[in-house]
Order: sequence, then structure tokens, then C-alpha cells
Amino acid sequence: MKIFFKYAEDAMVVYQSLCAKRSALSYAPQCFKLVNSQLLVIDVTYSRDEVVHDMVIPVLTQFILKYKEQHLLTRMLKEQFFYSDEEEQQQIIELVHALMGGEKAEIPQKTFTLPRDLLITEALQDFLVHNVTFTLESFLQFRLKEYHQRLQYYLELSIDEYKLEQDYQMFIHQLRQIVDFDSNKMSEVYVVHEQANVFRLYNHQLCQVSTEERAVLAQQFVSQYESLYIDTTIIAPLIALSPKKIYLYTDDGSHHDFIYTIQNIFQENVILCDKKEATFTKTENIT
Repeated sequence: MKIFFKYAEDAMVVYQSLCAKRSALSYAPQCFKLVNSQLLVIDVTYSRDEVVHDMVIPVLTQFILKYKEQHLLTRMLKEQFFYSDEEEQQQIIELVHALMGGEKAEIPQKTFTLPRDLLITEALQDFLVHNVTFTLESFLQFRLKEYHQRLQYYLELSIDEYKLEQDYQMFIHQLRQIVDFDSNKMSEVYVVHEQANVFRLYNHQLCQVSTEERAVLAQQFVSQYESLYIDTTIIAPLIALSPKKIYLYTDDGSHHDFIYTIQNIFQENVILCDKKEATFTKTENIT
């Protein structure tokens, strides 16, 4: 069996990995030879099944995932989705890895029966039925259809999420400009996160701002910035007040969408506090 590599560094990585695997499994040293830096010769004369299934397939699978997947994603972004900016490519690929790693559970996505590594392993098993001579780059391009489809699926999800994030950041930037322009109307305010999307607002004298007063503040914002769609219960009133400091009392930290947005808009002017410290709150019904 012979494998040609387009890049000498790829051949060396695979060769060294195979040698490490061979040593761990106590196979004969002459199993693998690297010729002219780019040709890997694999001797499968005496124990073909063991060499192919115990060493070649696992090593090539991990090599593709660890070293080639990034290149495949980048190429797909360039050729299929027309993203040529390297910084944008990297941000999207980071989202891809987060999705595939289960770090973005809040984003709806398909559940697949086979993980990526098994897609590659099965393709290699089908391909290496007989002693063959092949080019790794050709295998990557033409023999991994299902794996490519999986990467494309995650790229599409990640691009959608990236666009949403870009829109959100633009939106936050606009709101920050408004706050900067109208800043310091009030020295400080106090916000208490009661439950779900229910927040109480208190002015600098620790007097609760009523629902009616908040509606007036929100209307001031909406009438001036009609094109910006924003929550009118707490975020719009806060922007209308544009205080120097916001003391935000919560049990949820920054996990709540409104709290996350308030922190993004007002940045270092927001001080998160434990809800238990909000001893000034009144006991009347939530407004």
C-alpha cells in the first residue's frame, strides 16, 4: 500500500503517528517507510487486516480531524460561501467547533447517528478493501461526501449565527452611541431582577419607578428612535435615563438575555450584585 502526500509535513505527521502506534502495538519496525518525504509505503504482506484496521485507519482518521478539517472548512468558506476575510473565517470556524462540541445547546440543530470520526473511518474502511495506491488529497476531495456534508451543515448554521451576532453587535453599538450622547442624566439607578423578564427599577433615591413612569421613559426613547426595536419594560427606560451607574441585583448573573444586553450597552457602568443585598425593595405586588 502506498499513500502520496501533497505536502511533506503531512507525510511526516502521519508517518510519525504510525510509528508511535506501531511501537505501542508491538508491530515489526519495517511496516512503514517514508520515501522522498512525500510517499508513505505500508507493508501489509503478513498481517494486512491488523495493520490497516489497528493502525492506518485510526491514524488517518485522527490526522484528518486534527490537521485537515480546518483547511477543509476554510476552503469551503472561500469557495462555497465566499468568505475571504481571514478574521471572519476564523470566527465562523470557531462557531463550527463550538456547535460540533456541544457548546451551543441553545441553537437548534440536528442529532446525527454517526459522529464525524466514524464517517471518516467508514469511508476509509470502504476505500481500503484492497491494497491500493492513492493520493491523500484525492481521498479528501472525492471519498468523504458524507463528512463534507456534515461540515457544510455546521458551516451553514455557524454563518447564520455569525450574521445574527454581527447584527446584534451593530445594534448594541447604536445603543451605546445613544447612551454616550445622552449620558449622565441620573447619577445611579438600581435594578432588581425578580423573575423571568420581570425587573423593578429604582431611582438614585431608592424610590421605585412605577410602571407608568417607565412607560413614559420608554415612549421618549421610541418616539426618538423609531427604527430601533427594543424592550420597553426595562432596557428602553434605562437608556432614557442613561445613568452613570447601574446596580443590578440578580440571582442569574449574566445568563439572562436582558441582563446580558444591559451589560453590553452600559459596560463598566453596570455593577452586578447579589439579589439578597437588595434590602431596599418593597413588598408590594410586582409592577
